[in-house]
Amino acid sequence: MDLAATREGACLVVVVGDAEVDLRVSDDFRDAALDAYERSGARHLLLDLGAVSFVDSKAIGAMVAIRKAVAANGGRLGLCGLHPHVEKLIRVVTLGTLFDAFDSREEALARYR
Repeated sequence: MDLAATREGACLVVVVGDAEVDLRVSDDFRDAALDAYERSGARHLLLDLGAVSFVDSKAIGAMVAIRKAVAANGGRLGLCGLHPHVEKLIRVVTLGTLFDAFDSREEALARYR
């Protein structure tokens, strides 16, 4: 699982470098993102999914678990850089109510100050 994390103010930005987040890597994705978030001390978490063109139900479950951990810390989970297929999946399964979706990283960081 290719992840890179940087702290920007109150937000940890996790860039996912893999094209697919699926059954094979979902647990690693969840664990690595949560580990980086917990170590960062950030309040919010932004997943930059610009390189991701496919997610499956296991990946969605991983994102819901990440959201729960961030919410328990009083923060918000945001997604940015969504491929049209990923955005459609999130919209279809009404996850738009769980995740903040942003067109850009800059838009998300402005909201998560």
